[in-house]
Amino acid sequence: MKKAFILVFIMAVISNMSYSQMGIPKAQAMFIFNFCRLIEWPASYRTGTFKIAVLGTSAVADELEVYTQGKKIGSQEIQIIRFKSPEEINSCHILFVPFARSKQLTEISSACNSAGKSILIITEKNGALNEGSAINFIIQEDKLKFELKGENASKYGIKVSSKLQEMAMMGA
Repeated sequence: MKKAFILVFIMAVISNMSYSQMGIPKAQAMFIFNFCRLIEWPASYRTGTFKIAVLGTSAVADELEVYTQGKKIGSQEIQIIRFKSPEEINSCHILFVPFARSKQLTEISSACNSAGKSILIITEKNGALNEGSAINFIIQEDKLKFELKGENASKYGIKVSSKLQEMAMMGA
């Protein structure tokens, strides 16, 4: 209970920071790490290495490597993976699709869904929730926020906590 409160507090502080105060990629990396703690993956994803992947070139991957160094998700070590193309996407817990690769989102979502993978797709493009993303970063009033479409997570067997749902700006 105490951990959940601390996590909610940290997420609230981060979401109220101006992205210019820390830089968008750094803030996104912090959010992504904290999302991991408020999401439940299927049993087969709760052992081994916790894999956070980034498609293409993005400063978010660099920030994730720095921010997650020495940290764990539960008892799982964290590994940051960089995929060059959608064809390379294999087993991972989270896939961040930067804006530059968002044209491939429908293809990415279909590939994850057809393979029966439990991958949480996170994006940063307006309208991405309608193309299969579960979480989408947006800038609103000079603040980094996120919107959530829980049904896009649940179709991959991923459960989003009510606390995360409360913090999100619910997406269409």
